[in-house]
Amino acid sequence: MIANGTGDLRTAGVVQVLDVGCGIASFSAYLLPLDIQTMSFAPKDVQENQIQFALERGIGAMISVLATKQLPLPSNSFEMVHCSRCRVDWHENDGILLKEVDRLLRPNGYFVYSAPPAYRKDKNFPEIWDKLVNITTSMCWELIAKQVQTAIWVKPENNPCRLKNAERNIVSICNIGLDDFAPSWKVPLQNCVKLSGEESNYQKLPPRPERLHVYSRNLEKLGVTPEKFDGDDKFWQEKVNQYWDLMAVGKTGIRNVMDMNAVYGGFSAALSAFPVWVMNVVPTTMTNSLPALYDRGLTGVFHDWCEPFSTYPRSYDLIHAFHIFSHYQGREEGCLMEDIMLEMDRIIRPLGFIIIRDSNSIISKVLDLAPKYLWNVTAMRSQEEENVPESVVIYQKKFWAIV
Repeated sequence: MIANGTGDLRTAGVVQVLDVGCGIASFSAYLLPLDIQTMSFAPKDVQENQIQFALERGIGAMISVLATKQLPLPSNSFEMVHCSRCRVDWHENDGILLKEVDRLLRPNGYFVYSAPPAYRKDKNFPEIWDKLVNITTSMCWELIAKQVQTAIWVKPENNPCRLKNAERNIVSICNIGLDDFAPSWKVPLQNCVKLSGEESNYQKLPPRPERLHVYSRNLEKLGVTPEKFDGDDKFWQEKVNQYWDLMAVGKTGIRNVMDMNAVYGGFSAALSAFPVWVMNVVPTTMTNSLPALYDRGLTGVFHDWCEPFSTYPRSYDLIHAFHIFSHYQGREEGCLMEDIMLEMDRIIRPLGFIIIRDSNSIISKVLDLAPKYLWNVTAMRSQEEENVPESVVIYQKKFWAIV
């Protein structure tokens, strides 16, 4: 089986993993030394403190659930989806949740399912296993390993098997439409599978860290030129070092980082040499650049900042807000700046830092509002980038108590 040792996962080409029902995210912690990026999630339930504990460990995790909507993640994003005692009934509802896993897996990606031995003693286990086999066979997944309580399937790279099963009415093929390029945000689950093709097949990319700086096919689809991509890369390499100097913290002083508007992922890529985890967020009302971030070996989610983010209070040490206020101010049904700042205050830890880079007019409004949240200005700079006047202000959240 894969994952017998540290070299096997790398040999299998695993760069990004989705961990379903992650608990305290120990699986993600195991993968950290291998430079494998893991997006971990679990529902808010009777074990809600587990996700909070994962975040306290400096491990990337979020609250989410597989139910009726697609996860806020782009298609073809992970080389592996992992489920260990994740309490998901994959065999129910015609396997619609497995079809969501299929959407997220890249061609030749692995689904690793590990159930506790107690499940095997359940009188319904043979029936459940048969249903799983039937569903995965209909999607043309190949069972490559089955040992004790763990089974591993691999998603097919090509279409012949799926087309044949569709002709026999064993599986439904999803219709290709314009919505395929829209963010997967509040999209109902689809009881169908997508075809792979020359255009939709995942581009062959090198492993990390080389992948962080490679110009990908998805960037080309967005109309981003190699020159613009390289310029963005160099821009954030310089700015990140400036930020750390202005905050006067060591490289180990920050663990969890949120980039509220990740754009092409340059800020996150520039932090790759730091011992931090970055939650890259692509707002649903902006250009759908999240697939390009996954091409770079990064992880992230779609989100609308008019709504609360799916995490616990005091989850992050640093929040980076790049032109997020100017974007929402320009929307017809925009959000109040105060509401977005309040959500930032909820997410940031006491003594955590908030970096806001925006137009001078926006920064002026931020400076007026920030004292209401007990944010202290630690640094501020005005400058001009590409003939656009903008400013950067860095805040640190105070400790405070009700007396």
